[in-house]
Amino acid sequence: MSFATKAGIFVGAAAFSGMAVAGTGDATNDLQSRLEAAEAKIADMSAQQNGDWLTEQRSEQIRGIVQDVLADADTRASLQGNGATSGYNNGFFIQSADGKWSMKINGLFQERFNIGHEPQDVWTSGGGGTADENTAFGFETTRAALNFSGQLAGVAYYNARLNWSPYTGGGAAAPAGPGMSASNLEWAYGGWHCDDNWSVQLGRQKMQVSRGFIVNAEDQQAIERSSYDYFWASSQITNGVMCRGSWDNFRMNAMFSNGYDTATAPAAPTPAAPGGTNAWQYNVQGWAITGRGEWLLQGAWDQFDRIGSAAGSTDAWLLGVGGGYLNSNTAIAGAAAGSDNPDAWLVTADLSYESDGWNMYGSGSYQRTNDGLAGSDDVNSVGFEVGAGMYMDADNELYGRWQWVNPGVGAGTVSSNINIATIGWNHYLAGPNTKLSVDWNWCFSDPSMANAMSGGGAWGPTGWWNNTTQTSGSQWLLRTQLQVSF
Repeated sequence: MSFATKAGIFVGAAAFSGMAVAGTGDATNDLQSRLEAAEAKIADMSAQQNGDWLTEQRSEQIRGIVQDVLADADTRASLQGNGATSGYNNGFFIQSADGKWSMKINGLFQERFNIGHEPQDVWTSGGGGTADENTAFGFETTRAALNFSGQLAGVAYYNARLNWSPYTGGGAAAPAGPGMSASNLEWAYGGWHCDDNWSVQLGRQKMQVSRGFIVNAEDQQAIERSSYDYFWASSQITNGVMCRGSWDNFRMNAMFSNGYDTATAPAAPTPAAPGGTNAWQYNVQGWAITGRGEWLLQGAWDQFDRIGSAAGSTDAWLLGVGGGYLNSNTAIAGAAAGSDNPDAWLVTADLSYESDGWNMYGSGSYQRTNDGLAGSDDVNSVGFEVGAGMYMDADNELYGRWQWVNPGVGAGTVSSNINIATIGWNHYLAGPNTKLSVDWNWCFSDPSMANAMSGGGAWGPTGWWNNTTQTSGSQWLLRTQLQVSF
């Protein structure tokens, strides 16, 4: 091969090699550029995706926070709800998160305007009137009460009520004697749950014998309990210990407490004043045993927490039977040495029915009383009460009641019986919490003697005059009341 040929081949190879190297550099640069662009694009897309994911996460978190805030706002707006530590549920309450510690506050205010008439010009009412008056009218604050109740560690409980009234020893001077309670402290007791069925409570509390007396004043259908409800020796507040049992369709109580009439000697052969709320020394050796059993024949227990049945309620029946023996060891003026101590025993039964917007009830009682005087006869008292109510619409309720009691004493007067017919109307301004009521009461006899003999001081809160000098005719009473309760 000639030199020229070899030189040509070398030069051509070198040129080809240069061209190849040059081409490789361009391709590499181009690929590098594309790679860098792709990486930038991927980085940008990744950033966008990460940003969207974070935004969605935040959105979910924000939505959760908003829902929690709205739920809390709804709970606080309605002042009740599961898990709330304060609010309103049949009373204002404060409680721990687990509900084992709590306090519920309830209040009651009753303002009345009454007009009363008796046929003779003899009313004096403790010096408040003159001998020529037979009609009276006026305003009164019958009750202004605060109630505190709750749980302690989920095991114990308490209940106390302060009540200002002209018919208690702590209020303005009453025309004659005390009412249900001898002071502004109406009741105060504590208790503990022994197990799921049994509990024990100790302190100042009602003798729970008859339903009409057990139901609180703010939960009555009529403006006031009947004179029949107040008459019996067990219709009082006392100090003692009570055992309570509760099951699905039966509940009961049994109580050992102070005796009756332990503050003053009784003027009649039945308790003239509740003595069980006095200091222990006044009880001397008096004692009482009382109790009650209730059978829920149909419905739910809470339907009978009040008297009356609103529209939409289901059928419910309650049967109750109660009784007791009450003894006082206080000496009575005129009693012979060795004579029996004053005592009383009684038995009562009641049946209540509630339905869709209407209700009815009936009760009957018998009491035998010994006044402790040598040679005196035992006194037999008997009585009954029937009543019914019906809602005309969501805010208006009509009710009627008839009560009759023969106290077993009072011979020589026109009549010492309680024989009263009542018809009334409730207008609910804010459900059961605020109502305006009017009722008309006609007594076919003079109820003064029987009311003065009552265990709970019925003459006072019922509005009937305390006058034992009437010798003829009947009485009537027109009552109006504004009741606010929470």
